[in-house]
Amino acid sequence: MTAAPPPPWTTAPAPRWGAGRIVALVLGLLLLLPGLGLLLGGGVLLWADSAERNDDGYVFSERDAFATDQFALISERIDLATGADWVPLSAALGTARLEVTASGSTDEVFVGIAPVSDGEAYLDGVGRTVIDDLGFDNPTQTTTSGDAPSGPPSDEDFWVAQSSGAGTQSVSWVPADGSWMLVVMNADGSADVSVDARIGATVPALGGLGWGLLGSGAFLTLLSVALLVIAIRRPARYAGPPAPVPAAYPPGGPPPPWTPPVPADRTTAADARPDSATTGPPPRGPETG
Repeated sequence: MTAAPPPPWTTAPAPRWGAGRIVALVLGLLLLLPGLGLLLGGGVLLWADSAERNDDGYVFSERDAFATDQFALISERIDLATGADWVPLSAALGTARLEVTASGSTDEVFVGIAPVSDGEAYLDGVGRTVIDDLGFDNPTQTTTSGDAPSGPPSDEDFWVAQSSGAGTQSVSWVPADGSWMLVVMNADGSADVSVDARIGATVPALGGLGWGLLGSGAFLTLLSVALLVIAIRRPARYAGPPAPVPAAYPPGGPPPPWTPPVPADRTTAADARPDSATTGPPPRGPETG
C-alpha cells in the first residue's frame, strides 16, 4: 500500500491594511507636525529665556530707527486683558520697558505711557506718525499731518510712566488691564522727531511656557511615532496548521496482512551441524588386543 502524498507547499497571502492600521497611520501623521512645532517653539523660548536676557533680566527686541517730520511718534492702540482674573498680566509679561535714544537733530527726547483716552485727547489735531507692530520686524508707519501740541508733553499729568532728557531715556511699567499707548516726542514739543528705540519685558513666565511647550511637543511626538510604528509594522504571517504526516495505512483501516518470514538455509548457517548421511561415521581409533 502506498502512502498518501503530502499537500503542496503554499505561501501565506500578504497582510491587508485594515481599518485600525489606517486610522493609526492618519492619527500619527496628524499629531507629528504639531508635536514637532511645539518642540521647536519650546526650544526657542528656552533659548530666549537663557541667552537673550540682559543683565537686568529683560528680553528686548532689536533696536529700530524711527523718524517723523511731525510732532509725535505713537504706538498703535495696545489693549491688555487676560480674560481671566486668575491670570495676572504681571505673571505673564512682568515689567515692560521702553528705551529711546535721541538721534539726528533731536537734542532732548520725551517718552511716556498713557491711557488711550487721555493720550488721544492731548494729541487731538496734532501731527503724528503711528507705528504698527512695534517690537517686530519691519514695523509700518502711518503719518497724519496736523498742528503742534498745546504744550510740552512733560506738562501733562496723565502719564503712568514718563522720562525726558538728552541721550537714552527709558520708562519701566508694570502692565495692567486696559488700553494704552506709547508716545515719543521732542521734549519741547517741536516737530521732526528722530530716535532709535527698542521694547522689552522681563517675562517671568517665559521659562515655564518654554518647558510646557517642550513637554507637550515631546508627548505628541512620541504618541505619533508609536501610532506610526503600529500602522507600518507588518504583522506575523499565519500559514495555517502544519501538514499531517502520512500514516503507513489509512486512518481507521485494518493493519496490513502478516507475511511469514522466508525459511533460512541451515546448511549455510553459521551454527549448522554436519550431515551424517554425507560425511559418514566418525573415524575409529586403533584397536588394542
